[in-house]
Amino acid sequence: MSRLEGKVAIVTGGASGLGLASAKRFAEEGARVALLDLDGAEQAAEAIDGALGLTADVTDETALTQAVASVTERLGPPDVLYANAGIPGEGRVHELSLEAWNRVIAVNLTGVFLSAKAVLPAMLDRKAGSIILQSSVAGLAGVRNLPAYAAAKGGVIALARQMAADYAQHGIRTNAICPGTVRTPLVEEVYRQRHGADADAVLARRDRDYPAGRLGREADIAGLALFLASDEAAWITGAAYAVDGGATAVSLWAHL
Repeated sequence: MSRLEGKVAIVTGGASGLGLASAKRFAEEGARVALLDLDGAEQAAEAIDGALGLTADVTDETALTQAVASVTERLGPPDVLYANAGIPGEGRVHELSLEAWNRVIAVNLTGVFLSAKAVLPAMLDRKAGSIILQSSVAGLAGVRNLPAYAAAKGGVIALARQMAADYAQHGIRTNAICPGTVRTPLVEEVYRQRHGADADAVLARRDRDYPAGRLGREADIAGLALFLASDEAAWITGAAYAVDGGATAVSLWAHL
């Protein structure tokens, strides 16, 4: 259990869900882990031996720079970044306010850019690093009612490819993970807001949307994040991985 032995990993949106599950896997494999989140990072870090929890807004460049400096001082310079922080956002284009659009883009795309920007100087100094960007199947295929979210997640995939072009020669790898629906606390809360008391039943019916016959689990994403963070992925950069039970690979006609 030492695939990340000696490495320092930063996980944004690390207080719960996919971020916390991945941080735990990183720590189990020997990494010193820092969790960054708007709320709850310090409490979440208590569940991981030696972890550091810091409050930081990924849309605030100064806060991110300070957080990375604190991580470097207390744990060491970052070897791995998992830029996982994100928010949901719904509404068709003609229904969507500019304020709502800007907020989703700010967190889900600009926040990823700023997170990467904050760790890159240390990685460039050491000529090594793995940066994992959280995208979505909505960045790979059209999903109804998610224009701002899809635009941001599609931008994240393009950013991963661009960063691969710019930084591979410096020993820094950048890849994107594109999850389907994973039953995290955030997803469950979104479904409660949409469907009220019927949320669990609606989520259960979503199993049929996936060729694998179920929604994703946090461990499905954390396992890929661990691989991409590790030296086992040393020749992988600029890739976008769909982790979606086959949903983006199989035509909708397969359901008929």
